[in-house]
Amino acid sequence: IRAMQDPKNLSMLVQRPCLGVFPPEHWSDRLENTLMTVAPKGLEGIVTMMCGSCSNENAMKAAFIRYQTKVRGGPPTEVDLESCMFAKTPGAPELSILSFSMGFHGRLLGCLSTTHSKAIHKVDIPAFDWPVAPFPQLRYPLNEFEKENAAEEKRCLEEVEQIIIANKATTPCAGMIIEPILAEGGDKHASPEYFCKLRDIAAKHEVAFIVDEVQTGGGATGTFWAHEQWGLTNPPDFVTFSKKLQTGGYFCKPEFHPSESYRIFNTWMGDPSKMIQLEAFLDTMREDHL
Repeated sequence: IRAMQDPKNLSMLVQRPCLGVFPPEHWSDRLENTLMTVAPKGLEGIVTMMCGSCSNENAMKAAFIRYQTKVRGGPPTEVDLESCMFAKTPGAPELSILSFSMGFHGRLLGCLSTTHSKAIHKVDIPAFDWPVAPFPQLRYPLNEFEKENAAEEKRCLEEVEQIIIANKATTPCAGMIIEPILAEGGDKHASPEYFCKLRDIAAKHEVAFIVDEVQTGGGATGTFWAHEQWGLTNPPDFVTFSKKLQTGGYFCKPEFHPSESYRIFNTWMGDPSKMIQLEAFLDTMREDHL
């Protein structure tokens, strides 16, 4: 309440700015004092969004842009710009995002094609024919099924790599998206070793590794980001967030920022008033050692 009543915040509350075009004077400072203080290790880029779905959707778009930029060796050509207007190649390429059974990544059109938790989310909505890999089905108690669970994770990892290789000739996987805990899909877990090997497979095949922390980010798992517990030596390419962080968006490695303007863009690019709340929450976490 004190943060909302602070006179220095009133202009942001009274007049909502279009962040992508006319950000407030000290917007970059506010980002540095809030989101960048909790940025996942190795991720220096930040893009704010309105919600979890648009965070994931735009991370996928950034992965596609990065993939095609590498294929072309530079920015879009005139042929790309002309053909994309008619949904034709090469401007509208046949690419895909690999997702996992029982995963949930939102209800926007691209996100729905990577969501596999409940049929009611997807029914009647056209979907991209993108590949889906099995998520490990672990047996509990874990200490009684160590061999069986290790075999299950190995099987799933092998299938992920087979899918990526098989798709290279038709609809290459520009990225894969995974939740640290399949929350909406039924509280499904996998071991840190599984996620480390999954990350290695993505890097081996130059598939962008998108970690969806919309549900898990913000400290609910014992670390601020759930993927911190995996012990990755190579950070994710993207970490998406929303919910407990009040605003949406994603962190990314610098190479996933498009070089052209307006490629990852919308009118609002997030909500500055939520950053006021987030700053107050983070201050409280630190002061109370939460």
